[in-house]
Amino acid sequence: MSANQADEPVILVSNDTHVGPRLVEDLRQYCPAKHLDDYDAFATTNGAHTVPDFLPPHPNRKTPGHYDHKARIADYDYDGVAAGVLYHGSQNLEPVPFTPSNSGDADHRGELVAVGQEIYNRWLADFVSQAPHRHVGLAHLPMWDIEAATAELVRAHDSGLRGVNFPTLREGILEYTDSDWDPFWSACEERGIPLVTHVPIGAGSTAKVRRPGWYLSMVHSMETGGWMSRRAIWWMIFGGVFERHPGLKLVITESPGNWWPWLVAELDGIYEMTMGAARKMMPELVESLPLRPSEYMDRNVFFGATFTSPVEAKAAVDGGFSTQLMWGTDYPHMEGTFVYPDGTDMPSVTKLSLRNGFSGIPEESTRRMVGENAIELYNLDRAALQAVAREINAPTAAELARQVDAVPEGAASFAFRTGSSWA
Repeated sequence: MSANQADEPVILVSNDTHVGPRLVEDLRQYCPAKHLDDYDAFATTNGAHTVPDFLPPHPNRKTPGHYDHKARIADYDYDGVAAGVLYHGSQNLEPVPFTPSNSGDADHRGELVAVGQEIYNRWLADFVSQAPHRHVGLAHLPMWDIEAATAELVRAHDSGLRGVNFPTLREGILEYTDSDWDPFWSACEERGIPLVTHVPIGAGSTAKVRRPGWYLSMVHSMETGGWMSRRAIWWMIFGGVFERHPGLKLVITESPGNWWPWLVAELDGIYEMTMGAARKMMPELVESLPLRPSEYMDRNVFFGATFTSPVEAKAAVDGGFSTQLMWGTDYPHMEGTFVYPDGTDMPSVTKLSLRNGFSGIPEESTRRMVGENAIELYNLDRAALQAVAREINAPTAAELARQVDAVPEGAASFAFRTGSSWA
């Protein structure tokens, strides 16, 4: 690494950020007139659903960046982040219009839910248009209706959204292995639109725990959500989707831990066992899956290692899958790396957490995992983002190579965990 390279700002792209538009102040203006009465009734009932009651106070509740673009960009600049992928739910409970929570569960279907998704998508398109090179907006789609989902996908992409908020399978959604989905996959593939799923919010209705309270539901969802999101990998592989649509990309986000190598080994083992028996009995199966699962994963699957730990970063380099890993801040969630300074001169916890996670990693691999992989996947304007990185004084490779002496007071525990999973 030359001195000039080491002193060049690193382009940071957070593969995990969240946005929380307000029902009345932000989203209502996008509602068709014929649905305004229903909208106002929904907002009256659901407008206060933002932060789970059991969560402690946190500085991040104070940032207007939940819904205000200028404030959000200021928060990005403070952390040295050039761009971010935008998931819904900046405080976890803000509803998409006509959907009582942001989960999109099976009982949240129908005409009004689809209307609400389009309302959200239109607001998001206007939001990201204020700095399109710095945002990847994810469209919410009526996945219970493939034709309608495809139409909204095309419309949302034409308006400036770059990805799909891809839900895990649940009641009311046709299995992703079904060939009826092929027109939808083709529309994504032709436009370079990745399928992006997030854990644990995407866990679906089977992860609900009603009693004794939200805390148990959260713990249950964290435990099951990663597995439920990762199921999309083997559905898309063994269903032949990646074979029929080689340009289609899948992203699994906020599923911490060193799960990639063991999943590769498990799926390859299943493939070898099955294909050995199938060569005589089911030759059509062999023909439909000419590649090993590991080859499809290398080509088609990426994962967002939010608040990447040193163990995860090193495992990605040693295991040869650093081209698949994408770092993220989880902005503005309290478990993430961003901590709202609230007028103080506290150092950026995100920058410190990056040093904690990547100080022992080769520069080329670090640059890939914290930004370059996302730039390639989402087809972002690298030159524009490099200019942003210089303008906002993003950390250099030399700075990221310096180890952190101590965890700063007030830092989120997940950002500085010593293991590869949640602790």
